[in-house]
Amino acid sequence: MSKDKIIFHMDFDSYFASAHRVINPQYDNKPIAIGRKQRRSIACSVSYELKTKGVKSGWPNFKILQVEPRTIFIEPNFDLYINLSNKIFNFIAQKYTKKIEVYSIDECWMDVSDICDELSARQLARQIQVDIKQKFRIPVSIGVSYNKFLAKISTNLAKPYGILQTTKEHIEQRIWPLEIEEYFGIGKSTAKKLRSIGIDTIGKLAHANKDDIEIYEIFRSQTRSFIQQAKGEGSDNLNYEHNELKSIGNELTFLSVDLDDRNEILKILYKLCEKVSLRAQNRNLRGYVITLSIRSLDRAWKRKQISLKTPINNVEEIYDEGVKIFNKLFNDQLIRGIGIKLSSLVNELDLALPQSLFDNNIEQKSELKNLVDKINLKIKKKSLSLGNEFAKDVTKNSIHTRFMDEDKGGKV
Repeated sequence: MSKDKIIFHMDFDSYFASAHRVINPQYDNKPIAIGRKQRRSIACSVSYELKTKGVKSGWPNFKILQVEPRTIFIEPNFDLYINLSNKIFNFIAQKYTKKIEVYSIDECWMDVSDICDELSARQLARQIQVDIKQKFRIPVSIGVSYNKFLAKISTNLAKPYGILQTTKEHIEQRIWPLEIEEYFGIGKSTAKKLRSIGIDTIGKLAHANKDDIEIYEIFRSQTRSFIQQAKGEGSDNLNYEHNELKSIGNELTFLSVDLDDRNEILKILYKLCEKVSLRAQNRNLRGYVITLSIRSLDRAWKRKQISLKTPINNVEEIYDEGVKIFNKLFNDQLIRGIGIKLSSLVNELDLALPQSLFDNNIEQKSELKNLVDKINLKIKKKSLSLGNEFAKDVTKNSIHTRFMDEDKGGKV
């Protein structure tokens, strides 16, 4: 029998509010809400000073003011949220583990099985928590368990700024009594349907019959999976698709807020394109296919792609193609995430270097010159060699993971 993995789930506490406190410490210990300042606007994040009084994200400003008249309203700053989030995830990858599945802008799973065991897991979680608070001034909560589902629920129970470890011995007393709404992956609509057939706790779902027709009508083909997770038998496999060389992409889920503001969404898209472009250029790769993804409120991703005649890796070109797809997919509906991917990759050295150095075409010369400059920059000295083999040797030095050192210059 294989040994259980050690899975961490980490969530930034009241992330948007906490991020503003990083750049404006005067907001520390004050009731703050993130959102437009108009009276009937909705707050997308609130600090724990408000949460302890019953205020929740998604409340209109006027309702928040009725509870706490001293509330300070701050306009959202997605550049801040993305940049800070990326720095924290990269810090974890560089200091602790690269086995990371980023789930949203403010949460991730980590497989730390190879650096701790069940007895030392809590100590490692505490070390990560303290490191992030000291280095970035962001409080985080961490759930520890042997699969992703239980680690996520443990985080929710640990908030704010807590650590909770859940083992198999804890499931019956800690997990099963929880309201069905606490089940990770079950929304309000599904919870209402489950309550209508008498399933109001996670424990009742765990003991349900997978062949029950009423339950099947709710979960369909996923019935067995939902019941197994409730029993504590969920998956411990993290999604490492971002490490594969078949494509280079970035997806961002903003669970704390649903967006329908086209300008805000396109700002986020541009930041993602910057990251994709940087990673592609650092690897000397270009792509023939651009794929744009939009995540709807029901958590489903909707995707569409464009095939190009010429491969690209320039941020402006990636963004322009992404916007074309975006305009076809987006119809001013609320969305919960967006992603951009570059695929059908080719090595740009193979494309550029066979050309003659004495070609009279100015654009070709310019492309070669830029490529040579980049190679010289990478090896940190002016020792130009235009041979195809030398250039490929330089390329081999790139580390093909999402968290490669050469990507540090990225803003996303």
